[in-house]
Amino acid sequence: MADTTITFRVDAAERDELVARAAREKVNLSDYIRVRLGLRGQGSQDDVDIEIDAGHEQALRQQMADHERRLQALEADQNRRGH
Repeated sequence: MADTTITFRVDAAERDELVARAAREKVNLSDYIRVRLGLRGQGSQDDVDIEIDAGHEQALRQQMADHERRLQALEADQNRRGH
């Protein structure tokens, strides 16, 4: 299967925010966006594929959603305080 590229436009502030979030998660920007879209991150060429047991997938999704809520609350608090 050939790789296909999807392009979308964001303004500079949105791009900076995406880059900052990817850096906090210690992943590349492409993988951060893929995961946020519900796709599997590709990682580097040297990464070994990770398979998630179907029984643990729902727990992992809940944990990721909780992490996102906490991250948004921290960012909102930081913005209220003026960085």
